[in-house]
Amino acid sequence: MSDWTTQFSLPCEPAGEAVFDTIVTAHGMAVASLLLDQYGEDIGRASSDLVEFIRGWAGAPSFSQSAWDISFGRASLALKNGKVDAVDAAIRVGLRIISSGRAGRWRAQLPVTSIQLDDAVVEGVTQVEVDSESTGECTIGLLLADGRYVNVYRDEKGGSWIAPGVERLESVGRNSPIYLLPRHALPADERGSEVFRECRPVEVITAEMTRSFAAAVAVLEQNTSQYIPWVERVLHGIVVCPQQTEFRLVSGSWEDAPGLVHMSSRHRGIDIAEILVHECAHQYFYMLQRVGPLDDSTDAELYSSPPIRKMGPLSRILMGYHALANVQLFYNAVRTNNANDPLDIEYVRINEPDLQAAISALDVPLRDNPALTALGRGLYAPLAERMAAFAM
Repeated sequence: MSDWTTQFSLPCEPAGEAVFDTIVTAHGMAVASLLLDQYGEDIGRASSDLVEFIRGWAGAPSFSQSAWDISFGRASLALKNGKVDAVDAAIRVGLRIISSGRAGRWRAQLPVTSIQLDDAVVEGVTQVEVDSESTGECTIGLLLADGRYVNVYRDEKGGSWIAPGVERLESVGRNSPIYLLPRHALPADERGSEVFRECRPVEVITAEMTRSFAAAVAVLEQNTSQYIPWVERVLHGIVVCPQQTEFRLVSGSWEDAPGLVHMSSRHRGIDIAEILVHECAHQYFYMLQRVGPLDDSTDAELYSSPPIRKMGPLSRILMGYHALANVQLFYNAVRTNNANDPLDIEYVRINEPDLQAAISALDVPLRDNPALTALGRGLYAPLAERMAAFAM
């Protein structure tokens, strides 16, 4: 691959997984180390051997995308504003590292909360005790607020967690699961920093909701199969929110919630497929920002952003262009595929003019703008070339 940033701009083969692994792990190492430097004493008082376990990983991590996870996002929030409890964040980081196959033993206490281990969710947890062997076998003991004790196991093959009697999350996806998250699967923060509070996550994931998200994956597979691994690489969970109106899909993501987006349901498959492309583009934007700035701040102008109907700085214009141009690639594939449901082709026909107008408006301040860094140009240029080809 001539330019490693191209795979952040749009799906392309072959994908350099080592690039993603290196960026995510390096950022995770830095976040984990800073968390221990700032809150190590507090974490140490609430735990046994957890500080040493995390510090050992940060000093010699196994490179993978394990750190592209809400646990490391919560650690960042603990460092930024203190609204997330540092002990809670450290425990979740420790569990994420354990889930990646790292051996270790540690124990910690935390305020009553929910713990998610892949598709297993345990509510009311007040204490975590981990015993993971170098062979890959792992036992996690969870003490609950009502006095019950739950053991979660994983054998040396590194498969799914075995947790008799524990709630299992629904998921969609082809090669990697994307979990559908109700409210009780999310951490509850006493300090008022619940990331997804305003979108009001649903209490129960219904069969109809699951079918609508599965239909979206099927739409991607039928039209733009290259977006399946592109989505699954960065998206591990969808916080499902109630449908507000019949035709309006509400969604969003946040740089301090890596791997998660929120999305309303129920909607048709093509609606959700479009938003999966859009929101996962934002995930790649956030990931690339871990490397460095995408503009050098010399352009202080505010520009109109049609998608959000607001004025925004150059970086936000690039973020919007990146997402909408990827949606245009998806639209083009749907429009030219006669095997699609006629309603899906009509959906594109109706929505494409507004999408193209927004892309054109966003392109104007980006084109030949010297304030874009090499990273910013790497995100913009491949898509600009594709958009220009469509216009010919």
